[in-house]
Amino acid sequence: MYAWRARIGLIKPTHRGKSFHFWYNHAPAGVEIVPTFVGFRRSDRQTFEKGFERIEEIADDLKAVGCQLISLSGTPPVLLKGLDFEREWRDRLSQKIGLPVISQMEPHALALVALGVRRVALATYYGDELNNAIKRYFDRFDIEGIVMGGLSVTGKEDALYTTSLMALDEVSYMQVYQYCKAGFQSITPKVDAIYINGGGWDAPPAIDMLERDLGTKVVFALAAEMWQAYGRLAIDPVIRDCGVLLRDNPAVPAV
Repeated sequence: MYAWRARIGLIKPTHRGKSFHFWYNHAPAGVEIVPTFVGFRRSDRQTFEKGFERIEEIADDLKAVGCQLISLSGTPPVLLKGLDFEREWRDRLSQKIGLPVISQMEPHALALVALGVRRVALATYYGDELNNAIKRYFDRFDIEGIVMGGLSVTGKEDALYTTSLMALDEVSYMQVYQYCKAGFQSITPKVDAIYINGGGWDAPPAIDMLERDLGTKVVFALAAEMWQAYGRLAIDPVIRDCGVLLRDNPAVPAV
């Protein structure tokens, strides 16, 4: 029997399978994951702007196949528009389809709040515009974001990204570990946690190592989305290998 606990519809920004795998690999018994994608191929404003209408179409399709909750990924489109837009658009979409919707960016901030983080290092593969947008976003939650600078693979930039989506396929979790560790150790005074944005790189295997080696907390974007989705469904997924957020599973704070 499938989906006897929940059927979750995922809407991912790109065709890449690694972020789907993260959900599949950590899905508890009785939970079915239904994968879909918008199909972004570039990382520019025009591409991101067109995505909202497509997401609304896909969300309606996911309801038709029996999904009980929709979880969205891909923060740049809402980062460019801000928290107020994200909340209004998410709530409107939820009302339209009659299902709860987990939006792209707010779960990340709520995860940091739930863990008591007030000052956080920002690990991304973004340029200044998106990194500064994350800083402004976290300011709304009284969290200070310290930009480490986007991971850069020389000659592989693309629009708003310091490393293109295609180039990220070749970035290993060992490189993610080295980048995060070096950035964290360079910040003074120390921060409370590392926040890793983006599902385009192979970050999950580095998370527990970073927490142990640096004695800090690590919040990964996809883990935060998963945490809020399962919290909304009243499911404790019992995930031990992807950082303190999913290991301790704190309650989602009210805003």
